[in-house]
Amino acid sequence: MTSRVGLYFSYTKPKVWSLLVFVGAIGAVIAVPYFTIYYSLLILLAVVSIMLGSMGAEATTNYIDKDIDAVMSRTMKRPLVTGKIKPRNGLIFGLVLMSASIALLLFFGKVYAALFMVLGLFDNVFVYSYLTKRRTPWNIILGGFSGGFPVVIGWYTITDKFSILPWFLFLLVVVWIPIHVWSLAYRYRDDYNRAHVPMMTSIHNDRISAICISSAAIILFAFSIIPVFFRVMPYTYMILASAIAIPMIFYSIVFVRHPDRKNSLKLFIYSSPYLAIIFVLVVIFRFL
Repeated sequence: MTSRVGLYFSYTKPKVWSLLVFVGAIGAVIAVPYFTIYYSLLILLAVVSIMLGSMGAEATTNYIDKDIDAVMSRTMKRPLVTGKIKPRNGLIFGLVLMSASIALLLFFGKVYAALFMVLGLFDNVFVYSYLTKRRTPWNIILGGFSGGFPVVIGWYTITDKFSILPWFLFLLVVVWIPIHVWSLAYRYRDDYNRAHVPMMTSIHNDRISAICISSAAIILFAFSIIPVFFRVMPYTYMILASAIAIPMIFYSIVFVRHPDRKNSLKLFIYSSPYLAIIFVLVVIFRFL
């Protein structure tokens, strides 16, 4: 029984959804006017619903991508490919989790949060995995919005009041996703070509790939300081965000000048925690 639970848990790709839960929790925390048991329970509601939805989406996209996973060396050991989980069971598991996430929010009257949950799941499962992943190199741009929705789900689980802050964080995640996915696709280019998945980095040469990935990293930095100009973050935040971004910009320039997997990995490693650091800074300055 324990091994079966562990198998289905790994099937949901926890390394992927844990980041979505993190940004969703931040979205909830920054919406809290002050901390009480009531608001703590709402944060818990946001975390649980986002976790269920994200797990369900990953499980469902695993079902959609099972033929792709079977020919890629990075993914050929996933449970559906190896037969440890039957496709029908994997699909039902994913659909149940996604339905539960929406139902949970609606049960507690969080209509806006439930709406954004539906939009996020639709973008990830249908727009990205089913509709665009195999058809266009714009797949991760069109499907990247799903990664930002947990922030606004978290926010609107706490309050119905509008603020530009969660939407800024939403855009920050959307901009960060191409760097992460394209860097990974660049390293596993042969895999994507074998599976006939037209990722930008698998259909373009090293130079163009490096320019696209590095440009996204610089745009990420630009987006990270935008809230200062809307007066929702102080100048001290901009100074810290800029200082943290210096190595990322440096690695971006190096990658463009010398486009290879070694420099791509350096940019990937540094840009990965950058998003989390910015989110933590936003929380700190939000309550200062």
